[in-house]
Amino acid sequence: MIYILLISLGGIAFTLYKTRTRIKDEGPFDEETEAHHPVAHIKSELFLEVPIERIVMAGFVIHFLSYAGLMVTGATLPGLELALLILSATVMLLLLFKQILVAGISNNFRWRVLALLIISAILTILIWNRPGITDPGLLENAQIYTLTVHLLGLVLGLGGAIILDLMIFHFLNNLKISSREAVIMHLISQMIILGLILLIVSGVALILTDPETYLENPRFLMKMTAVFIVTLNGVLLNLFVVPKMEQISFREEKHQQNTGLIRAAFIAGAVSMTSWFTVFILAMITPLENFSYAILLTGYIVLILFTIAGGLITKKIYERKDVSEA
Repeated sequence: MIYILLISLGGIAFTLYKTRTRIKDEGPFDEETEAHHPVAHIKSELFLEVPIERIVMAGFVIHFLSYAGLMVTGATLPGLELALLILSATVMLLLLFKQILVAGISNNFRWRVLALLIISAILTILIWNRPGITDPGLLENAQIYTLTVHLLGLVLGLGGAIILDLMIFHFLNNLKISSREAVIMHLISQMIILGLILLIVSGVALILTDPETYLENPRFLMKMTAVFIVTLNGVLLNLFVVPKMEQISFREEKHQQNTGLIRAAFIAGAVSMTSWFTVFILAMITPLENFSYAILLTGYIVLILFTIAGGLITKKIYERKDVSEA
């Protein structure tokens, strides 16, 4: 426990120090630029308009106070430690996502983000190795809370995907997406990523309650496959499409040079929406476990192909709309 306290305290000190040096070295953010340009918004190290350093420091503070209280009182609260494990794993994956995104956009690592990621990973490993923390009995007793986190992740992910698609169609009424609109969509994509992280972390906790049963269940395996596709698609979408959203235009003067980007955006959107609905359906409809994994996978692939075809047809409709208005 003492190592967890030291790592948490070190994380707090490092975050405070780096926050001050960042402001001193880089100066304050240009609010006008950060608010209206998607690439600048991504590089700003904000997550849902909150500096990532504040989110991480809040996590370190919660861990330090919680374990300090456990040490002083001598209490043993495995349920609390499980909640802290989920929190530390969530922060760690959030930092990993942010590091991948910033590195992919700017072609260099943010070393303070990497350092915070390493500290968070060490903290997660230390809590994971605490006695009884991964005991199946404890995890089964806490299953209702884990399922609540799982459901929250699903709501954020599926809800965000629906909102994002609706906003894209709304913004394309004038046949282009502005920089301000691209920033809004980037914020919504961050909400989807948060939902995905919660889904993954709580999913691992659920698997540990009865690994053999879950890993032999075709419905669960298919859901994990869809989550993997959502994750891969989300990373690619945030790396290559979201930063260039303002370049999406069906106006003749810009459309020809951005045809590939537009096609990729519609395909990625179709894959995202289909995969999130697949996760939702597999989570809610338990009789689907009577089907084999091969049948479920085939149905999923066919559904994705139909949705992609629908997305490309929608793209053609917008192209014809530009011609008719010209």
